Amino acid sequence: MFIGLVRDLVNRPLENKKRRDELSHNIFLMLQECNKFREHQAREVVIELLEKQLAGRKDVLCTLKEEVEKVNYVLNRMEE
Repeated sequence: MFIGLVRDLVNRPLENKKRRDELSHNIFLMLQECNKFREHQAREVVIELLEKQLAGRKDVLCTLKEEVEKVNYVLNRMEE
């Protein structure tokens, strides 16, 4: 494609509009494909971030439950 483009631009400069349009269209298609990948990549990043947040919240909840159990134990001992 590139060699054909260069050959047409050098040998037939008056007819290069067609080649420029083809090149422009191909670049447009490449950008569309890149954007599709970015959406997928962004979705994966968000999923990973949410999974890390969920794991962190589960750890904090577990720690909080342990602390509540300790406090309840101490309060029950004080009542006896």
